[in-house]
Amino acid sequence: MTNTRPDAPAERGMGVLKPLLARLPRPASTRSFWLFAAGAILLVMLVIEVISGMVLAMFYVPTADQAWDSIIHIMRYVRHGELIRNVHGIGASLLFFACYLHIFRAMHYATYRKPYIRMWMISVTLYVLLIVTAFLGYSLVGGQKSYWAATVITGFARTIPLIGADIQSFLIGGYAVDTPTFGRFFVLHFLIPLIITGMAVVHVRTVRRAFADAIKKEFTPQENQRLLLDYRITDEDTVKITLYLILFTWGVFFAPNYFSSADNFIKADPTVTPLIVTPEWYFLPLFSILRCFPDEVMGIVLMFGAIAIFYFLPWLDTSNSRFRHHSPWIKAGFFLWIINMVWLGWMGSKALVGPDFIDWLFRRSAEPGWIRPLSQLSTVLYFAWFVVVLPCRRWLEKQEPRQEKKREGQKP
Repeated sequence: MTNTRPDAPAERGMGVLKPLLARLPRPASTRSFWLFAAGAILLVMLVIEVISGMVLAMFYVPTADQAWDSIIHIMRYVRHGELIRNVHGIGASLLFFACYLHIFRAMHYATYRKPYIRMWMISVTLYVLLIVTAFLGYSLVGGQKSYWAATVITGFARTIPLIGADIQSFLIGGYAVDTPTFGRFFVLHFLIPLIITGMAVVHVRTVRRAFADAIKKEFTPQENQRLLLDYRITDEDTVKITLYLILFTWGVFFAPNYFSSADNFIKADPTVTPLIVTPEWYFLPLFSILRCFPDEVMGIVLMFGAIAIFYFLPWLDTSNSRFRHHSPWIKAGFFLWIINMVWLGWMGSKALVGPDFIDWLFRRSAEPGWIRPLSQLSTVLYFAWFVVVLPCRRWLEKQEPRQEKKREGQKP
């Protein structure tokens, strides 16, 4: 008798997916987790950004008078120019989104300790170069918001004692953002991605070397020679990259200006200041730290410290426990730290109103608003994770015994 179960068509439909699902790990391991494909996604997005940026550079004119007009020319008269610019803009946002996922994954699994320290240092350096490149590209738009963002950010350099004015003049090539500024920013925006590409290749090599050291694997001379460029994307990574590119394609065609400000669709006017000067969303946490304290020098120190502190993470974290022994309190605290960082970024997009935190807490000031005091509190919580929680982490987790010396005396 023929089997006529009602779910038979569904099973036949699943037969198409079975060859693909069979290649995925069973049971689900960490390799099937989304965060573990962020590195491969970053490489793909970096290639997209470099190629689209090179095409845009062929038509862009880096002068104060023609920068905005050249972008309008690209979008209206260059064949597929609007598509290429949307690819470049949305690609930058999704590149940073994957970058933050990659950093958070490394912090969650503590892959900044030995033997991953060199890998972590290169990762942080790449993040810094991405920030610089993105800021330069945002300033090159020539719109009202980007012009004033470049003016405000470079203006903070003036507050540095003794050499502040010279640094600002060197950055912008004069007393205000003008044609020399666009020329310098354009050259740097074009050259730094080449450095990022080279460092990304080195980073891939250090990643493989670090994980090989972690499992005590020795490379043969032939394997060591192929290690630099022999990078393979697994089937799991291919599926995740494809889904991420689907999200990227949707953003390009259906929401190309979702992350853009309306003020940036107006040509820059040095005589008119926008009500709120804010950078792109991936700069907002740092921008919130920069502006929340009345002392500008303190804001600059804290902003650069918020980035530089990642370099000291392997030594600030005093624990050497394995991931399975990580304290649930530490895990919960880390996710609260991420939420605090998102909250800090959201406040960076709002007008800075309100008194200092102490005055607001004890109601010493009648000034309305709460963005400034809560931004100051979130900044303190941001740094507290690094300088308070991580140094005390070793007393909350089971520590692994140091057996390196014992292994040296053991016979194979």
